[in-house]
Amino acid sequence: MKIVYICDKLITFILNEIIELIKMGHDVYILPVRDDFWVTHSIIRPILTQNGLLDKTFSRVRNYRNRKQKLVHLTYTVLYDFIRRPVVTLKALFYMLQIYPTLGDGTEAYLDIRPFFYEQIDVLHAPFSTPQILDKLYLFAKSLDLPYTLSFRAHDIYEGNVLEELKKRMNILREASQLITISEYNKNYLKSNLNLHRDIELIHGAVNIDFFTGNGEMRSPNSIIAVCRLAEQKGLLYLLKACHILHMRGVDYDCTIIGEGDQKKECQKFVEQLHIPNICFINFLTQPEIIKYLESATAFVMPCVISADGKRDILANALKEAMAMRIPVITSRICGIEELVDDELNGILVPPGNPEAVADAIIKLFSNPDLRETMGEEGRKKISKDFNIKTEGKKFESIFKKILNNNASNLNHDQST
Repeated sequence: MKIVYICDKLITFILNEIIELIKMGHDVYILPVRDDFWVTHSIIRPILTQNGLLDKTFSRVRNYRNRKQKLVHLTYTVLYDFIRRPVVTLKALFYMLQIYPTLGDGTEAYLDIRPFFYEQIDVLHAPFSTPQILDKLYLFAKSLDLPYTLSFRAHDIYEGNVLEELKKRMNILREASQLITISEYNKNYLKSNLNLHRDIELIHGAVNIDFFTGNGEMRSPNSIIAVCRLAEQKGLLYLLKACHILHMRGVDYDCTIIGEGDQKKECQKFVEQLHIPNICFINFLTQPEIIKYLESATAFVMPCVISADGKRDILANALKEAMAMRIPVITSRICGIEELVDDELNGILVPPGNPEAVADAIIKLFSNPDLRETMGEEGRKKISKDFNIKTEGKKFESIFKKILNNNASNLNHDQST
């Protein structure tokens, strides 16, 4: 199968899906929805290169001196496409004018999808279904008569006014061959808020358990780690407050926070103001480098919250990677997290926004090595069973094959009648 992923955030857990599909023998192309900095990021680019994806990632490289030059380029491009693929070109222009309110946005979308006019694509997939992605995907699908599937995760459902924008595009959701989401929490939210009366398939965001292993032999007795974007919904200020509480109680600890983001300066300033010791901030690292830190960690702590603009984490992938590494996790009891973390079995759930509870949970793990070991093993079992990229990848393949088989059957039926 030839599959095109249309995405706005080319991050590691999306690449997990793509790489697994490639291992199964499928041909996968990547179309960023805009100038996606992830394509050139020092962490992502080597992964693209190692898996033969760099030449199959269609990032935008167009620069125009002025509007006239852009219009001339579009005119010549459309004429060229019309000579070679007249029906596809006319359909693309028709739907471009239907979908996009401004010619500028429509022009960019047309130019983004046109390289695929000359490829035999089988199915389109959106790993995130933001309004911007839906528009481009729908233009793509209608121009080439292609089936498509939509996945919903977090920022494409909960952030800002995105839900209202999705409601304006209900035709795109209804025409999708399959809707997919990563949690029962999301499924219930989508059905109730969008009044969807159709099947939504559950496919978890998943981890390569052969890569994230960990045996616990190098564990420190008092090491806290968090790996994430430094953003409000990650709840890192509550982790720092918990560390301050540990310090005031005389508990020995060290805390490493790996990542970058808008809240980094705020977190660093907070540490300086309260003179919180033993806090280390590290910028984004490659996955092999992160594993070295995870191998020595006592507890993975990410006390998530719902941010002021509605942003939230849904079964955060960083928690799964830690659990696969046999590290007990501490996180907040929100947003269906019980689907991933079984409280007191493979981790500890605390009320959101409660640094005292976070500190108590850390102390509990610090003082109970047997509990840490048991929770670590149970966490590994959970990920292997329910969040394993091998099994979740097969679910994607099964959906795509079913869609192609149905389309082939419908075509044969139409021809016979």
